[in-house]
Amino acid sequence: MRPANIITAIADILLGFAASGSVQMILGDDTAYSSHPQLTNLYWLVAATIGLYGGGVVFNDVFDADLDRKERPERPIPSGAASRLSASLLGTLLLLAGVLAAFQVSSTSGLIAIAIAVLALVYDSFSKHYPVLGPLNMGACRGAIYCSV
Repeated sequence: MRPANIITAIADILLGFAASGSVQMILGDDTAYSSHPQLTNLYWLVAATIGLYGGGVVFNDVFDADLDRKERPERPIPSGAASRLSASLLGTLLLLAGVLAAFQVSSTSGLIAIAIAVLALVYDSFSKHYPVLGPLNMGACRGAIYCSV
């Protein structure tokens, strides 16, 4: 699942959280910092981005399994450590968990998470093979995260 890469997606959520003014709101509020409602939203959004990014990475390996047999045989599917079916189930569970976590914040965040999940699957299965469409698709995935805060 490449957990080290997930940290970059968490950074996107933290930046969106700061840019939205939530940090200022928390610091300027008399509510105890550790129990501020905006922090609860932040925790859900971090969970959502872990699920969405993790699911996207897993499906990337599912769709690239044949290529990875030649170029990256150490990855879980080509090495036999995981089957395409088990990886597909894990990817689906991660994407669903990400969407459900986002809905804990708001309907808008949940709908954005659905869009991100669809964009990730389109990227993994199709657009990454195109020099213009691939980066635009990935940029849409990463950029939509900022809208969920």
